[in-house]
Amino acid sequence: MANGFNKKTPNMPTEPRALKRLERYIELGEFDDGQTAGIPSTPRYLVTYMNSQTGSRIRSATVVSVTNQSDKINRVFVSYFKGFTDNTSPVGVAVFAIPPDFTVDFSSRNLPGELTVCNAICNPELIFDEGRAIVSSMFPEIGVSSRIYYTSGDKDENLLSITDSKIVLFGRGNRGD
Repeated sequence: MANGFNKKTPNMPTEPRALKRLERYIELGEFDDGQTAGIPSTPRYLVTYMNSQTGSRIRSATVVSVTNQSDKINRVFVSYFKGFTDNTSPVGVAVFAIPPDFTVDFSSRNLPGELTVCNAICNPELIFDEGRAIVSSMFPEIGVSSRIYYTSGDKDENLLSITDSKIVLFGRGNRGD
């Protein structure tokens, strides 16, 4: 294939069937660079806490993992919002066209690959933000998890901790769990 998937990276499929399927999606033109103008999507999940900071000794970044369970390529959007704002003006958005059965990590800012490979990084990268994130998609068949990485060092070289954020269906409350 012209794209030459001969460079090994942590987010590249290693299983031969998965790699072959990804190559086929690209060759057929079904997997593109994520251009999304005019593509409908529906809010599906609320990540109840997002934190992305770089200005102090303790740094943070929010990573939202999304698995496409649809049998079609699913364009997924993760929109990040500050705490005291409504849902109309995100401070940043990350977008990815996820092939069926693939998982993608959306991040509020880039992190070292040794911590996690960020496949879709928020534009702009968030460096002084706290709030929530909304996960939207074309098709409803997605699985979502979220975590916050707390680090130190100018290049996030020291991992301090990882916490999970609560995920709830968008527009619905949780059950106190």
